Amino acid sequence: MSMRFLVRGTATLACVTLASAALLSPAAASPQVFGTSALSSTAFQKFAPLPHLPAIPSEDEIAKAKTSEAATAAAASELEAILSSANDRLQATSMAALGASDAYTEALVVLAQRQAEAETTRAKSDAARTANSKAKTALGQLAGDLYKSGGMGLSVQTLVTSDDSDDALYKASTLMALSSNRANTFASAEAAASTSAALDAQALAASTAAKEATATAESSRALAQSAADAQAAVVVDNQAQRDVLLQRLASLHNTTVALEGARVDALAQKARDEALKEQIAASKDAPAPVRPPVTGTTPAVIPAVPQAPAAPAPKPVSPAPKPAPKPANPAPQQPKPPVTQAPKPPVTQTPKPPVAPAPAPAPAPKPVAPPKPPVIKPPVAPSGSYTKVMVNYAMSKIGSPYQWGGNGPNAFDCSGLVQQAFAAAGKSVPRQGSDQFWAAPVRVPLSQMQYGDLLVFNEDGNGRFSHVAIYIGNGQVVQALNYSEPVAVTSLAYMTPYMTLYPYAARY
Repeated sequence: MSMRFLVRGTATLACVTLASAALLSPAAASPQVFGTSALSSTAFQKFAPLPHLPAIPSEDEIAKAKTSEAATAAAASELEAILSSANDRLQATSMAALGASDAYTEALVVLAQRQAEAETTRAKSDAARTANSKAKTALGQLAGDLYKSGGMGLSVQTLVTSDDSDDALYKASTLMALSSNRANTFASAEAAASTSAALDAQALAASTAAKEATATAESSRALAQSAADAQAAVVVDNQAQRDVLLQRLASLHNTTVALEGARVDALAQKARDEALKEQIAASKDAPAPVRPPVTGTTPAVIPAVPQAPAAPAPKPVSPAPKPAPKPANPAPQQPKPPVTQAPKPPVTQTPKPPVAPAPAPAPAPKPVAPPKPPVIKPPVAPSGSYTKVMVNYAMSKIGSPYQWGGNGPNAFDCSGLVQQAFAAAGKSVPRQGSDQFWAAPVRVPLSQMQYGDLLVFNEDGNGRFSHVAIYIGNGQVVQALNYSEPVAVTSLAYMTPYMTLYPYAARY
């Protein structure tokens, strides 16, 4: 039977305590290399299972209670209180299961990030190793040339023994350029070796971070499985205890189990509807949500790469190619520039500037460039267009199985369904539910929620949530809730007994 219909009855604490210990024990959790989105220890304590179970009245006690109206009423109240207390235990395990599932999703996001970093740094390391090899080859060639020529290259020897003694300046600049080129060869080889070593270290660090992220993801999945198993056990126990309690009520009221079940369900449904209505109305006065300062994952710590120093040095080679400038000829040309002809051009150009003001009206059309305001319209237009496409996609996935970390196209977790629904409408949103909520440009109280808004649940006190769903109107959401249920449309009223609805909705 579906979990959301089993919010009454009692439950044993054996499975719940086992899973809670696994989720709460710091020693059992592996080191986290990412920002945790699972429930905080305070939240876990708030929704921890009750320390003891109320005892169910025996058949003899029910028989004695039927001797008077007052005793009958008291016994009925006790039985109904036990039924409603099951909500607390179901809420505790649901919170733990959703928190563990969200932590696993975040672990997968971090894993993908670490793997991408490892791949990128590995490629850079390979490229640096190739560059280092080339630099070594160039350095070897230079060393060989210097050895063969006694420290002076063939080009240098030719230059020095040239008969063109008038080009002394050119010779000097060329010798400087050749010397600079040699220095650059040595510097480049040294920089290439240093860069290659640093990038090798980066690749190693990134690979280590990826392995740690893999281990964390595997550990998170194990915790999610334990929490889900505990939740399923509570659902089964609730159903068994509910059957016993309904039998007691039927005996007490001289009715049938079916009639008592219908009566209890009707009363519970009425209470849930009223509670949801009150919560929505109260959202108008709820304090505005404040985005947490840090969300998402942090990059792995990877060693920096030293920057190559004298790369611009080869540029001095450019002055050398200039052929021998004969100093005798340029000298007479220098007095010619001061001739009055130089001032004359500006004089002739000055009358022309007054003609330039005429084209000044030409820039006037540029202000017409405020067609940029239409760029502001797109955010408004899509709000009505892609929302329907997004919701239709989510609705088309009804019946698809739930999967931890599922991101479609055939299986989903809660935030995976939301992300793929927006992607189908051409809108990019973050992968995790908390980030999806805070990335929305608009957040409104539940009293103003509308079709297509995102609703989040189980806030941990730090702006992180363990579940997200898409509101479709009439008090309903389409969602991927947990592994015991496929993607489905659910009434918010059914969720409130075991989940905490945040007082604000997010709107894209």
